[in-house]
This record gives sequence, C-alpha cells and structure tokens, in this order.
Amino acid sequence: MDLDKPEIFCPESKFWQAESIDLTLCINTVPVFLRNFQGRQAFLRCYDRNTLDLIEFMNRWKSGEQCQKLEYLQIGIEFNNLPNDLLNENGVKHIDAIKTPPTHTLPKLSKTEYVPNTTPINSHSYIVRETDNRVASVSIQDKSFCFGVWDKTEEEFLRMVK
Repeated sequence: MDLDKPEIFCPESKFWQAESIDLTLCINTVPVFLRNFQGRQAFLRCYDRNTLDLIEFMNRWKSGEQCQKLEYLQIGIEFNNLPNDLLNENGVKHIDAIKTPPTHTLPKLSKTEYVPNTTPINSHSYIVRETDNRVASVSIQDKSFCFGVWDKTEEEFLRMVK
C-alpha cells in the first residue's frame, strides 16, 4: 500500500491495529506511522531520510511509550544511506566486537511474499526497554534500518551472545 497523506487514517482507525503492515510512505509520514502503529510487524519504504525520526522512535520505544507489541520493524530508505552514527545515540548498547551476537528473525505474519521469515538481524547494537527490560536488536545497513524485539530480558539476551 502507498501512503502519501498522514491524515488518511485517524489515530482511532483499525488500520493501526493490523498485525502486519507493508507500506510505501511517499512523504515523511514515518513519525505519524510509528506513533500510531499497534501491530507486531512493519515493513516500510520511504523516500525521505530523517535520522531524528528514528532517534525519536527508539527513545519512545525504550521508554515504553509506543509500539509495545512490536516484534519487527524494517524501514528501507530509497535514495540515501542511513548514517551508522545513529547507533551511537539513545543509549544504544554494544556487544563486544569479538563476540557473536544472536540472530533475530521471525516468521512473517504477512504471507504476501515468497519469503517466509523476516530479514535476519545480526547486530552488535541493541537497546533495552525501561518498562520491562526487553531487548531490541538494532541494525543499519546502507539504506535499511532494522529493529527486532526479543522476548528476552537483557540478562537472558546477553546469555545468548557467544
């Protein structure tokens, strides 16, 4: 689905409650989308890169203010690469570079593609949600921001590191 106007759906719309969404955002509606989305998996493509939107998202997720059911988020930016220094923001924590982080992947809820699972996230960077100590792996690769939430606390997550 293409979404070019943030006001297409009001915050009370059942659209935001969909378990899985695959969208192309034609204008910078990423903040509106992330503030309202209540589902588990989101696959977004957009044409505008605003690093501050991703920082705001990570801060709000970390504080428990938004996307509490989120399991997986992938945002592809069509024209520009994302800066890797984004992972130095927001209290992002890092696993020692000589260690092997666990790989986050899930079965896709949306069966519209022939790919059964989410793109694996194998990242040394992660953040911890303050409300329940759950961990999310965070990855930036060229034009893609990936965010995978584990069903583990930080302590349990770190035990999976090799």
